[in-house]
Order: sequence, then structure tokens, then C-alpha cells
Amino acid sequence: MNIKIDSKKVLGLLGENGERWVQGQWGGGQQMCLHGAIRQCQPQPGDAYLIEQVAQLRGWGTDWNDDRNTGWTQVRDLIVSGIEVTDADLAETFGPQWKQIVALVRRVAVLTTDEINRMDAALAAARAAALAAARAAAWDAALDAASDAALDAALAAAREAAWDVAWDVASDAALDAAWDVAWDVAWDAALAAARALAIRDLIGQHGFTQQHYDLLTEQWRTVIGPIHPDDAA
Repeated sequence: MNIKIDSKKVLGLLGENGERWVQGQWGGGQQMCLHGAIRQCQPQPGDAYLIEQVAQLRGWGTDWNDDRNTGWTQVRDLIVSGIEVTDADLAETFGPQWKQIVALVRRVAVLTTDEINRMDAALAAARAAALAAARAAAWDAALDAASDAALDAALAAAREAAWDVAWDVASDAALDAAWDVAWDVAWDAALAAARALAIRDLIGQHGFTQQHYDLLTEQWRTVIGPIHPDDAA
């Protein structure tokens, strides 16, 4: 499951001498930061958001790119040495359920309009008050910092997926409203599923129950399917 970025493609985007590399912004058009280039070179949708979380832990995340003490020489050296995220990196960043977190983020990144609409209906069917209580219980049980990275990656993927969906379903005049709806649904579904998945190993501890887990993942499982091999149908 190692995620490897093509160094030649990244250098091609940023320039051999860093002429298109920027700091302080993702960039647009020809200009972009390191992680903006990685997004364009990711092996499959969602991988860039996983890489960003691992990079942040390893010390070469977006903050490092934007640090005034970071120059093109350091960035180029990193690229040339090879940008590869190993299974061990993913496990350290995302915790015991790292394989499922990777699958979740990748799946969120390719959500379709139909799936988001069905998730919206599934959320309406879920008991709002019970779902809120489950979120609170999961938050209390999230003693492991790995859950934060899992949430960040999943939510970043959801944000991008929602934006793409909004463009697909809306006219220019209705874009803002459609984006808000799609973004909210994808965001909520990814947030709930990632939060529950990241601490799945804590079920039965710290007040976090199987019912809480089932409620938090219900919206996702109803439309997409199980997010862990041991999940019930």
C-alpha cells in the first residue's frame, strides 16, 4: 500500500530551479507549493491528503514548505531523495485502523452526486439527537492523537470531493448554494465515519460503545458499505 510520488513529475511542475515553487499559498496556474504539486501527481484520488498528514508528522508538511527558513534547495533535495509514504508511516500517523482510514479517504475523494444525495437522506433517517450523543462519546474517547490526523485527511478529501460534485450538479448561478449542500453532507459523513473508525479499537472503553460506532458510521455504511472488515451489514 506504499504511496510513491513521481519525483520527475513534481520537478516538472515546480521547475528544475524552483521557478514555479511558491510559499504561503497552494498556488494557481503555473505557481504552486510542494503539496500543491503532490496533489497533481498523486497515484489515486485522496492520496495527497494522506501524504499531507504523514508529512506534517515527519516535519515536511505544509508548514515546512511555508517556513521562511525553507528554501528551494531543501525542497528539491526532498523531492530528489524520493517522496514515498510507507505502511509504517501510515500506521504511525493514523493508528490501528490505518488501512481502513486510507480506504475511507480514497473513497471520500471520489464520491458522486448520487451518493451524496443518498447520504443526505440517510442522515435524515438517523436519529439526530442520538447521533449528536454518539459524536460526543467518540470525542471523549479519542485519547489517541492519531484520530486527529485521520479526521484532517478525511475532511480534506471530503472538501475537495464536495467542490467537484458542486461543479457537476450546479449552474453558475446556483453554484454557491449547491456547493454548500454538497460540502456539508460530504463533510458530515466523512467526519462521523473517520472519527468512529479512528477509535474503533476503543469500543467498550471510555464510554464509547458499539451503538455509538454504528450510529456514527450509519450514514456512510448505508450508502457506500462497511468501512471495516468486521462491520456488520
